[in-house]
Amino acid sequence: MMRGNKDGHFQGNKKPYRVTFKEETEMIPPYPPRKLYQPRNGLKPAISHSHKVYASVHVNSDGTIPYTDKNGKLGKDRRLSPFDLLSDDLVVKIFSYLPTDQLCKCACVDRRWYDLSWEPHLWTHIEMSNENLDIDRALRILTWRLSRETPNVCLMLEKIRLSGCEKLTNKGLHVIAKRCPELTTLEVAGCYNITNEALYEVVSRCPNLQHLDITGCPCITCIALTPEATMRACPLHGKQISLQYLDMTDCYGLEDAGLRVIANNCRELTRFYLRRCVRITDVGVQYVANNCSMLKEFSVSDCRRVTDFGIRELAKLGAQLRYLSVVHCDQVTDVGIKTLTKYCNKLRYLNIRGCELVTDTGVEYLARQCNKLRSLDIGKCTLVTDRGLEVLALNCPLLKKLSLKSCERITDRGVQMIAANCTDLQMLNIQDCKISTEAYRFVKRHCKRCIIEHTNPGFC
Repeated sequence: MMRGNKDGHFQGNKKPYRVTFKEETEMIPPYPPRKLYQPRNGLKPAISHSHKVYASVHVNSDGTIPYTDKNGKLGKDRRLSPFDLLSDDLVVKIFSYLPTDQLCKCACVDRRWYDLSWEPHLWTHIEMSNENLDIDRALRILTWRLSRETPNVCLMLEKIRLSGCEKLTNKGLHVIAKRCPELTTLEVAGCYNITNEALYEVVSRCPNLQHLDITGCPCITCIALTPEATMRACPLHGKQISLQYLDMTDCYGLEDAGLRVIANNCRELTRFYLRRCVRITDVGVQYVANNCSMLKEFSVSDCRRVTDFGIRELAKLGAQLRYLSVVHCDQVTDVGIKTLTKYCNKLRYLNIRGCELVTDTGVEYLARQCNKLRSLDIGKCTLVTDRGLEVLALNCPLLKKLSLKSCERITDRGVQMIAANCTDLQMLNIQDCKISTEAYRFVKRHCKRCIIEHTNPGFC
C-alpha cells in the first residue's frame, strides 16, 4: 500500500514521485485512486452502473456521519454537511460546471469527492486561464492521471482551452500531441511562446482536430503536417488537415508563403480569421480563395495591403461565402464591392468599416444583390450619404444590425428610411452622426427592440 507523507510524496515499491502543485496552482490530489467511496453502514448502491447513487447516508445520533480518510480508513466522525445528503449523480452534475483547476481542488477534499472528481465524463475537456500557472507541468500531470485506465493516451479528452496561459511552451503542446489523439478543439490564444514545430506535431497526431485558435501567437507562421506524417500518408489524414475553424488573429509573423501552405493543407476550412495579419497581401488571399472552396466566413480586418484584386478573388467562393470582414482595408473601393456582391449574393454579414473609398454606388450594388443581408458596418465610410441608405432600406428589409458610426454625410432622412423599412432592426450605431432628437425618437417608435448607440447626451 502506498501512503502519502506530509510533503505530498508517495512511498512504496516504486520510486517516490510528486503530484501536487504548490498553493493556488495545485492540480492533482495527494493520493492515488482507490475503490469507490462506500458508507460505513454497508448500504448498497441504488443503481448498478458507473455512477454510484446511495439510497441514504447513515447519520449518528449526535448529527455526525462516519468519515473515511484519504487512505480509506475510518477516521473521526464529522458533522453532516448539505453535500453529504446529495446523491453521487447530483454531486457529479455540480462538478461538471467547475473549471479544471477548481475540479482538481475538489478532488483533495476527501475520499468520496476524489472518486467523483475523476468521473471520466467530467474530463472530456480541460479549460484553464492563468498567466502564472506552470501549464506545461499541469498538462503533464493531468494527462498522466487521465490516461491511467488507457495507458499513455486520454481517449475521453476532446477539448482543451488554455487561452491566456502565457507560460505554455512547445513542451506542453508535445504532451497534448502525444496523449490526446481524440482532440477536436484546441484554443491557445495568447500563448506567445509556442512555435510551428509543436503545432505541426499536434495537427499530425490529432487527426480529428477541427477547431484551432492560435490568436496572438506571433511565432506561428505556418501550419502543416510533420515530414513523418506526410511520408506515411496516413489514411486518417490523406495528407490533409481536417481543420474547419482556424483563428490566426494577431499572428503578425504570417506571410503569403505561409498562408499558401495553410490553404493547401487545410482545404476543409469553413471559418478562417486573419485579423491584423498585416503582412498578408492579395496574393495570400488568392491562395485561400483557390484552395478553401468550402469557406463561409473570412476576415482580413486591418490587413491594409488587401485591395480590390483580393476581393475579386474572394468572389470565386460564390454563394458559399456568408461572412466577410475587410475593416480598414482602405484600398477596397466600389469596384471590389461590385464584383463581390455579383457572385456572393448570399452574404449575411459584411464589415467594410474604414474603407473610405466606398461610396453610395458600392452600397447600392450591395443592397440590390444581397437582399438577405442581416448585418452591415459602413462606419467611417465618409462618402456614403442618405442616397445609399435609401436603396439599402428598400432592398434589405431583413437587416438587423447597422453601424453608421462617423458617417458625417448621413442625416435624419437616411436614418428614418432605415427605421421605416427595417422594422426588425436590433442594433443601430449612430455615434458621431448629425442626427436630431426627432430622428432618434422616430427610430425608437418604429424599431421597438432596437438598441441605439449614440454620443448625443440629449437622447437620454
